[in-house]
Amino acid sequence: MLYKRVYESLRLAITNGTYPVGERLPSEAELSKQFDVSAITVKRALELLRSEGMIMRRPRIGTVVTSATATTVPAAGSEVSTRLLGCVLTSFDDTFGNKIIEGILAAAGADTHVIFKRSGGDLAEEDACIRSLVDAGVEGLVLLPSSSEYIPPAALELVARRFPLVILDRLFDGIPVSAVCSDNLGGGRAATEHLLELGHRTVGFVGPSSHVSSSDDRRNGYIHAHAMNHLPLENRAELQTLESTVPGSTDTVEDDIERLIAFVGEHPDITGYVAAEYNIALMLREACSRLGLSIPRDVSVVCFDHPDAFFDTGLFRFTHIRQAQTELGGRGIASLQQQIAHPLTVDKVVLPTELMPGASTAPPRS
Repeated sequence: MLYKRVYESLRLAITNGTYPVGERLPSEAELSKQFDVSAITVKRALELLRSEGMIMRRPRIGTVVTSATATTVPAAGSEVSTRLLGCVLTSFDDTFGNKIIEGILAAAGADTHVIFKRSGGDLAEEDACIRSLVDAGVEGLVLLPSSSEYIPPAALELVARRFPLVILDRLFDGIPVSAVCSDNLGGGRAATEHLLELGHRTVGFVGPSSHVSSSDDRRNGYIHAHAMNHLPLENRAELQTLESTVPGSTDTVEDDIERLIAFVGEHPDITGYVAAEYNIALMLREACSRLGLSIPRDVSVVCFDHPDAFFDTGLFRFTHIRQAQTELGGRGIASLQQQIAHPLTVDKVVLPTELMPGASTAPPRS
C-alpha cells in the first residue's frame, strides 16, 4: 500500500539519522510532493510513526522526530490496516440510490469503512460535505453531484491535487476526473424505439427542468431514435419544466401534475411518452387519469428506473429502462481503489441499460 511505502521510507530516514531526534520533518504538503501521493496517504504514514513514538506533532512547529527507534508497540489491531472512503450522494430511495449504496458497500468489503453524506441537492451543502469528508481523513471520494453544469469548488480542488475522486451518474466535459455512469443515451433511444415499434407515431418526452447529463442524454436518445426512424421531431412534443423532482425545488407534486394536465390536454395526438424519471411517470399517470385517459389503453408510458417492491404484488409496474445500479456503485469503488494504487489513473466507464417490459405500454388505439 502507498502509505506503507511512505511510512517505511520515513522510518528508515529517521533511524539512519537523515532526520535526527529533535529535527522537524517536512510538511505534509512537501511530503505529498516528494512521494507523489495524496495528503491522506501521508497522514496515514505519519500516524503509524506517531503510534510507535518516533514523532509527535508540536503546535506552531510541526512534526518533530522524538526517537530514532520505536518506543511503543502498537496494540494489536491498532495499526492503520483499514481504508477509509467517503461518498456524497444527492439523495437516495428505492427508485434510485439504495442499490448504488449496496454496490458500494459490497465492493468496499469488510476492511474498508465508507462514510456517506447526503447533500439534498444544495450546492453549498454538497461542497461542505466534500470538505468535511476530506478533513475526516478519507483516502478517496465517490461523488454523485446534483448538477452537471456546476462542479463544487471542493471537488475541483481535489482534481487539481490528484486526490482519488470518482463521479457517479454524471459527466463533466473537459475535466480530467474518473466517472462511472449508465448509457442513458442508449436507454432513451431504446425507450423511444419501443413505443415506435408498438405503432406510436407521435411520441412525447417529459423531464425535469434541471439540466444534468443523465437527463440530457435520455432526451438525446429520444431525438436519435426519431432520426434513425426518419420521423420528424417537433419541440412541441416535449415538456421539460417539471420542478418537484428537482432537489431543492419548492414546487409541489400538484404543481407538476397541473403542468402535465395542461400539456397532455393540449396534445391529444401524442399517444406515447418517454418519462425521464419514475416519479415523473407517476405524475403523468395521475394527470392522464384526471383527464379521463387510461394507461396503457389511451396513453403508453416508458420511464427510467423502477422500485423493485418484490412483495407488493399490486404495484403498477411501468415499462422502464433499468440501470445496473449495484454495478454502478461497485465500479465506482473499483475505480477509486485503482486511483489510490495508481494516482494518475483517469477512466470513464459507461454501463449498459436494459428495457424492462411492464404494464404501461401497448399499441395505440385505432
